[in-house]
Amino acid sequence: MNVQSALNAYKETDLSEIDSASPHRLIEMTFQDLKKNLLIIRRTLNNGKRIGGDEASRSIAALEILRTSLNFEDGGDIAKNLDQIYVYSLDQLAKIIKDDSEHELDSVIAIVTSLVDAWSTIPVSNPRI
Repeated sequence: MNVQSALNAYKETDLSEIDSASPHRLIEMTFQDLKKNLLIIRRTLNNGKRIGGDEASRSIAALEILRTSLNFEDGGDIAKNLDQIYVYSLDQLAKIIKDDSEHELDSVIAIVTSLVDAWSTIPVSNPRI
């Protein structure tokens, strides 16, 4: 699965909300969608079923979107650390998809949940976001 096929999974998203969203809101929506799809993958594995392509594609796309949104010049160490987290999450997700096995799925879900919670505490009025 390549990045383009993963990004195509986002074409079904409500474009009207995306068009009017601030950059802060776009990242928040991406985090929320990532978390939702990771939880669907968790439920699928718990039920002993094969992981669906849509949830996997959307999870990969969300992580790639988050990676490409990083500003390494202004973000410094925070951006570098987030990039490492996203790479780790992508690596784990690739293993999970390939093997239809849990690997470190719960770890990835916990990390993403922490990031969603942290992002929601950032004031929207922050001019850098």
